[in-house]
Amino acid sequence: MIYQFIIIALVAVALTLLLVFKNKIGEKRFSLIMKVSAIALFVCALSRCFMNDNFIWTINGGTYGHIFYDRSDFLQSFLRWGTFIAYIVYPCAVFFKHRLLKNIAIYFCLPVSIASLVYYSDFITYFTTDSGRAIYVSEWLRHFEFMLELFLLILIPLLLRFAYKHKFDIKNKKEWLYFFLLLPAILITVIPVTLPQSLFGFTNKFMNAFTLPHFLWIGIILLELTVLYFAFRFKDKETRYALCVFLALYLVLHYNSIYLMDFNMKRMPFQLCNLGSYLVLLSLLIKRQGFFNFVLLANVPGALIAFAVPDISEGMLSYWNIHFYIEHTWVFIIPLLMLSLRLFERPDKSAIKHFFIGFSIYALFCATAGIIANCVLYIPFHEFFNDVNYFYLFDTTVLAFLPFLGFTRAWEITLNAYTFYPLYMLMVCVLFSVFCMIYFYILKQLTKVGDNHFKLRQARIDLNTENEKYKNHIPKKEYDQEDTFICLK
Repeated sequence: MIYQFIIIALVAVALTLLLVFKNKIGEKRFSLIMKVSAIALFVCALSRCFMNDNFIWTINGGTYGHIFYDRSDFLQSFLRWGTFIAYIVYPCAVFFKHRLLKNIAIYFCLPVSIASLVYYSDFITYFTTDSGRAIYVSEWLRHFEFMLELFLLILIPLLLRFAYKHKFDIKNKKEWLYFFLLLPAILITVIPVTLPQSLFGFTNKFMNAFTLPHFLWIGIILLELTVLYFAFRFKDKETRYALCVFLALYLVLHYNSIYLMDFNMKRMPFQLCNLGSYLVLLSLLIKRQGFFNFVLLANVPGALIAFAVPDISEGMLSYWNIHFYIEHTWVFIIPLLMLSLRLFERPDKSAIKHFFIGFSIYALFCATAGIIANCVLYIPFHEFFNDVNYFYLFDTTVLAFLPFLGFTRAWEITLNAYTFYPLYMLMVCVLFSVFCMIYFYILKQLTKVGDNHFKLRQARIDLNTENEKYKNHIPKKEYDQEDTFICLK
């Protein structure tokens, strides 16, 4: 109980001081405080993924590792779901001038955060039980981290409400409509990787390649991309940018959740799609066309391969499978959204150069890191470095689908009892590059069709301007180039 009182006291003191001295602090500095607070909260969420959390074993019926689990904690599941959403909503609500995000932060995330404070002891029990698979840290550090997290979860929306005087416009019917449309959409989209197994358990159904569940998954991905495009294609650029940032933050936080189950060298984010979880967000933040070109031409084709040959072996709602679905879904969707919503220009011939420069660096890193880890660093007493296989260069995964590469295994090199195949590694990279160039050609043709449709629509708008037929759906003729990372004022 003492921890709750400390958090409440800290929030009360911080809120009072910031409200009293808001004018003396100044608008820019106050905005900086808000931004730093939102970033700090997101960093807390990321760091928690490296720390022990016994909640991973809350499986509502199912066998994992030859052990049957029948544990449920629905209250904890829903509280974690709500706080997971808050980690992503708060930065967007702070950095973007968007009423709907602020409404979600104040009128949904804040009540959930207060409820999490009330059930503080339930959370901390999972954090201090030494039966998880991440890094176990001392109890006092877990208390400190979670107290800081709850402090920010409660303080940020209170500042949005009282310092910036944002409140729900109850007389505006559209605000009600958008709120009750956006909130369910966020709830469906932003789910913790542990949620399905904690609510529904595992299932004996498997998503094998080219089965009905597999085709349903691909259909859902295409439906999500289509719905998001048509829902946001005529929105202002800040809204389009905020959508992609929101999804990219979710992708990064989701990927980091993988460390709750396993933390070793092979789980470092250097598989192409894993790395894409970070590169997608980075491309949005630095806004470099060349960097985006690499993400578009390398990560999206990588996700396409994952769609064709899903690397899953457990029931459909297991931890690892949910991770696989979510990660590859958004690594595929977000870059295509960034392109189709005109946040970046269409890739031209220079994109090929950007791809080969980036991919050459990536492939060289994967080969070098794998050789060092497997041949030099791994010995029986250093399991952390065992079985490193970035870009599938060090096992027969690719050979299972492309058996004609068998001839490449004739040239082998053995170091410290570990054998690798340089020609095999080279051919994997060459074939992937060829696949990416085929994808680039197809993408170019599709973008031409899209641009022609864009021009045709603009012509129709120009012809019907006097009738104001398209008054609320007029896209700009050229790509928007102005800065879009709007800070809260």
